[in-house]
Order: sequence, then C-alpha cells, then structure tokens
Amino acid sequence: MSTILELENAAQAYFDVLYECSLDKFDALFHPSCNLFTVRDGKETMLPLDRYREIIAARQSPASVAQPREERLENILTLSADAALIAVSVRVHDKRFKDHLAMLRGPEGWRIVSKTYVLA
Repeated sequence: MSTILELENAAQAYFDVLYECSLDKFDALFHPSCNLFTVRDGKETMLPLDRYREIIAARQSPASVAQPREERLENILTLSADAALIAVSVRVHDKRFKDHLAMLRGPEGWRIVSKTYVLA
C-alpha cells in the first residue's frame, strides 16, 4: 500500500473517531503522548490527550443522531516515509473545525502525535 493511501486511510479513521466517538478507534489512532493545541481569545491553549479522550467519551456521537457527515481531507504533506502532516476540515454537531494532524509511522502504523485546530 502506498504512503498516500495509508495516510488517506488514517484521515478516514480520524473522521470515524469524531463521527462515532469510538474510544477503540481513538486509542488506535492517537499516540499516547499526543497533545492538542489551539488559540482561544488570543491565548495559546494545550489540551492533554487524556482530557480530549474524556471529551470524546462524553460526547453524543454525530452518528447517534444521524448527522450527515461533513468532512474533507484538504491536504497531505509527506515529510519522509514515516512523517507527514494531514490537513482536514470536519463538522461535529454545530461546530466546524480545521485540523492539522502531525503523523508518524511506527510499529503500530500511522498515529497522530500532535493536533492543532481552530474553529472554522
């Protein structure tokens, strides 16, 4: 399988995590030391992965209310055979996000090691 196809599959797995709120898929996709970053009200904000996992676990999944899927793979930038950046946009309930996912390929495949996001 090509690197681009593997990264496209990783992006789809990410969309599935957000749509289904599946913790099994979440745990398989996010590297345990991943953190999330954004800017709110001019202030840098970092969210640890364990807190983000709690948010996903508590969220009513868009799938459970049959929300139409609105997700788009915007760009893939390969840095090497084992490092890449994925840009996506996705809607979760009434919020739209633009996310940049830093990806590394290790023994368990492609995993998200960092997520930077903004509300679109």
